[in-house]
Amino acid sequence: MSDPTPRPRTLGIIAGSGPLPIKLAEAARAQGRDVFIVGIQGAAGPSIEAWPHGWIRIGGAGKFLRLVKQAGCEDIVFIGPITRPRLRDIVPDWTGLILLPDFIRRLKIGDDALLRGVVEFLERNGMKIVPAESILTTLLAQEGLLSNAVPDAAHQADIDLGISAALDIGSRDIGQGVVVRNGKVIALEDVKGTDNMLFRVAAEFPDGKNGRSGVLVKLPKPAQDRRVDLPTIGSRTVERAAMAGLAGIAVEAGGAIIADTDEIRAAADRLGLFVLCFPPSRLDSLTP
Repeated sequence: MSDPTPRPRTLGIIAGSGPLPIKLAEAARAQGRDVFIVGIQGAAGPSIEAWPHGWIRIGGAGKFLRLVKQAGCEDIVFIGPITRPRLRDIVPDWTGLILLPDFIRRLKIGDDALLRGVVEFLERNGMKIVPAESILTTLLAQEGLLSNAVPDAAHQADIDLGISAALDIGSRDIGQGVVVRNGKVIALEDVKGTDNMLFRVAAEFPDGKNGRSGVLVKLPKPAQDRRVDLPTIGSRTVERAAMAGLAGIAVEAGGAIIADTDEIRAAADRLGLFVLCFPPSRLDSLTP
C-alpha cells in the first residue's frame, strides 16, 4: 500500500547576503523538505556550499531555471539582501539576453518593478513563489517593543511623519526607508539602500553632536508583492542607526523581516535605542 502522506515540496532558495538563507534552509529541512540554494554571485556567502547549491550571475535566467528544475524545486523563496545591479554587472545567458530589454526597462522604473518582472518570469515557468515567513514563522515582525528603551511623544510624532514619508517614496518605487529627526525628514532611502542612507546621516549628524534623536522608519512599498523584498532589520541595522545618532527604529508588525530577534534586543539595549514594531492600523490615518 502506498503512503498517503504527500511528499513535502522541494524548496528553491534564491540567496542574497547575510545569515537568513541558511536559517531558512535549516527550517525547511526540519520540516522534511529537500532544499536547493541558488546563490547570487557577489551577494551570497560561501556558507551555502554546505548545502545542495548552484551559483548564478545577475542575468543568468536560463541557468537558474536549469538548476532549480534539475533539483526538482517546486516552491521558490527570495531571502537576503541583493545590491541593485548596475547595467555593467549584468552578464546575461541566452534566456537572460531575451529578457534583457524588459529587465532594463524595469530597472529604470525601480526595484519593485524589477522584482515583479522576476516573479512573473518564474511563475510563467511553473514556479510557485512563497514568502520566507511561511517557512520560518519567527521571521515576521510581531507587534511590540524589541528593546528596553521606549519611544517618547516626540519620537512617536517622528514615527508618524516617517510613515507618511515612507509611504510616499514607496508609492513612487524609490525606497522603503526614511530618517526623521525633530519633526523633519532628513534622509530618504534610494537605490543604494538603508545602510548607505544611515552612513549619510552619520556623516551629517555625527553621534553625540546633539544627543541621540531621530528615528529610522522602514515600510513595504504600498503596491509591492509582499512575498518578496519585505524590509529587513538586524543587529547591524541597530548598530548603524546608533552610529547615525538615532534614538530608534520603527517597522510595521507583519510588514518586516526580523533577522535575529535576540541579537537585535541585545544590540538595542547595549546602545540605548528603541526598536518598535507598530500595528498596521497605524498606517490607516497616514496614507497619503
